[in-house]
Amino acid sequence: MSKHAKTKALIINPVWDTRGNGTGCRSNTRWPHIRKDKYLLFPIYLAYAAAVLEREGVRVKVVDAVAEELGLRQLVKQAKAEAPEYCFIESSTPTIDQDLKSSMSIKEATGSRVFLIGAHPTVFHRELMKENPWLDGVVRGEFELTMRDIVCGLEYPLIAGLTYRDGTEVNANPDRSPIENLDDMPFPAWHQFVLKKYESHLYVRPSAMVIPTRGCPFQCTYCLWPQVLYGHRQRRRSPGNVCDEIEMLIGLYGVKHIRFDDDTFALNKQYVIGCCDEMIKRGLHRKITWNCFGHITQPDHEMYERMSEAGCTKIAVGVESGSERILKVINKPIDLEKARQVVRSCRRAGIEIYCDFMIGFPYETEQDIRKSMDLAIELDPDYIQVSYAVPYPGTKMHSDGVREKFLKYPADWERYSSCETMIDTGTIDAKRLEQMYVEFWRRFYLRPAFIMRNAKKALSSADNMKKVSRGAVSFFNRFMRRQ
Repeated sequence: MSKHAKTKALIINPVWDTRGNGTGCRSNTRWPHIRKDKYLLFPIYLAYAAAVLEREGVRVKVVDAVAEELGLRQLVKQAKAEAPEYCFIESSTPTIDQDLKSSMSIKEATGSRVFLIGAHPTVFHRELMKENPWLDGVVRGEFELTMRDIVCGLEYPLIAGLTYRDGTEVNANPDRSPIENLDDMPFPAWHQFVLKKYESHLYVRPSAMVIPTRGCPFQCTYCLWPQVLYGHRQRRRSPGNVCDEIEMLIGLYGVKHIRFDDDTFALNKQYVIGCCDEMIKRGLHRKITWNCFGHITQPDHEMYERMSEAGCTKIAVGVESGSERILKVINKPIDLEKARQVVRSCRRAGIEIYCDFMIGFPYETEQDIRKSMDLAIELDPDYIQVSYAVPYPGTKMHSDGVREKFLKYPADWERYSSCETMIDTGTIDAKRLEQMYVEFWRRFYLRPAFIMRNAKKALSSADNMKKVSRGAVSFFNRFMRRQ
């Protein structure tokens, strides 16, 4: 029996009260936000943390209060019933005030040692510890191994990545180095979750999430995770380890679709082809389909052909803007001609492509946004996503905003939920920007060519009919009911 077998830990994605405005998406999202329909990403990093603790023999319970639609009273009641010695609570910028309330309530009810994890606590670790005396600590950055060291009883001064309280003093230990050998990590603790709560209309069901790499080498000013949590160097699992996990998910859960959710899976051609070859060698391409994120600078047709052969059906890339001027402002190193090549290569390979755009960047004009709309229509991807630029604390965009005074609400954290404009562009007021946001979505998705293409897709199979119908309902609820 493990010497930690009597230790109990609780890992929580806490309550997000959106006041009836929709569902709060916090865990495992690069941009914590509220959306009208209920679509939650699988909280895979909490699942990794649970697996790391389970490997040490610790008794672990994960509570996803958002997925389970718990109120604060229900969450506290469940935490009290679990009686943990350690409680780790995920937090984000728009939810920090609610998360602090949850942490205080859980501390009072259980007497456990309470720690915050996530990007916002990482940035404001000292301030949070000084202002909230019930907190025992903040786990900074990539959190799984720091959580392990805490629960396994390592003395706090020796734990890298931990900010803790020593009497009346707040001490911040040196940062923890990124996990180098990701193959050493256990597979996520899938058994802790009800997987159907994290399904999407975009994918064949049942589906599951896999993270082949961590970190992103690019320096985009708005991107939260590389700057705060996972770093600017891509660390890769071996193709064999990735495929071992896929085989496990097929065998235990009957998974039919895999969502690779790392920042830029389709970036390094040699690595991507290595993963594809391993999938084909094991016959996984006949059992599952999969999608991933790529990068708009990688127009290699051979790579996309191999991805298609291995079962890839969708790829998402961040274009962000059609304005060369704005791309320089946000330090997005892309060539718009390469973007056109990427879309063409994916089309030729039979892979659906999903392009992400943002509006409301610093110093952006209506003309810049028009260029983005025009580019989206010219590229004609299968889908687009449009969101407001949000300058999360810890990003260069936020620090630039503090210095250059373009943040509309510098410390009104609840407003950082992607529901409104956060940046004073200097040329477009909030009402006009919201109008352009809705126009962007409508202009792309209400084109006759897009409607006809999706009507044909819907008629091609029962599964496609369901996916297209769900997407149409989601679009109508979000954008056609607005005035």
